[in-house]
Amino acid sequence: MFSIISGVGAFLVDQFLKGQVEQDKIETGKQYFGDLITIKKSVNKGLIMNNLEEKPRWVLSWVSAMFGMTAYIYLLTLGKKHRKIKRLGLALMVGAAASNLYDRITKGGVTDYFVIKGIPKIVFNLSDLVIILGAVISVLGEIVGDDD
Repeated sequence: MFSIISGVGAFLVDQFLKGQVEQDKIETGKQYFGDLITIKKSVNKGLIMNNLEEKPRWVLSWVSAMFGMTAYIYLLTLGKKHRKIKRLGLALMVGAAASNLYDRITKGGVTDYFVIKGIPKIVFNLSDLVIILGAVISVLGEIVGDDD
């Protein structure tokens, strides 16, 4: 149950932040954690770092959906026992991927808003971070194995 709530939470928090950035309720150029993170509104019409942005929107949506569905199907096939850590990681990945897919389908691109100091050409969003975090947690869950 915790893993499902975490995945839904990742979706909702990212959608909330995207909405705040899109409506300019979070000031563009505002810095957080000193000057480590800067808010920069950007719409990614491609995949990672705008790659394949010239492809039709349905192709990119399909690719995104396949990633999310693969993680979701794998999550469904895991038994409930001895896989809490791995289920958490997969649920986070599914929720975050769903947030980006939702943007891609409804807005034609994914709203990104974070820039890390020293890496100005990469703009990303919370879902991107949560997908990476979910992958790391899933791998740790595989390494740890039984986690009851």
